[in-house]
Amino acid sequence: MGQALCGTDPAVPVTAATVPDNRFALEGHELVIVEVGHTDSDDTSVLHVPDLGLVVAGDSIYNGVHMYTGQSAAVGGFGPWRAAIDRVEALAPRHIVCGHQDSRLDDDASRTIAQTRQYLEDAEELLKTEDTAVDFFNAKTERYPDHLGRYVLWVSAQTLYGAREHPDEPVARIAAGSWL
Repeated sequence: MGQALCGTDPAVPVTAATVPDNRFALEGHELVIVEVGHTDSDDTSVLHVPDLGLVVAGDSIYNGVHMYTGQSAAVGGFGPWRAAIDRVEALAPRHIVCGHQDSRLDDDASRTIAQTRQYLEDAEELLKTEDTAVDFFNAKTERYPDHLGRYVLWVSAQTLYGAREHPDEPVARIAAGSWL
């Protein structure tokens, strides 16, 4: 494993270590690292605390925030993200702490899972019916007027439509340009 620098003292090296069996204990609770696959980035994992019915979902489940769907162009669609959502749901959480969330909303797992799925279904539908990134953006903001993060929505739209319009260009280059 490589070394990283720690805190405010760059002279103090820290060596990353793997967690045995992807499990560790904290304050009497078992925490389990669960790899869920591709979501808004590759190799996403979540932290599951079974006895609390809790999942710290990172980028796999969103809560009231526009999802970064642009990276899905690199993996051929939303199927891998849907599979990740299924893996999270199979953990049977009652509460989910999302990496991207509107702090005014609760952490109900059933609601956040259902809304994340719906957001992807709507994105897939709009990709079939909307001709441009602007049309996609406008349709999404109409469906999700209270969601936070419209800039992320715009970048997603530019990436998804850019990949469609320039199939020979690397998606990573299109995505990087969309953020500028």
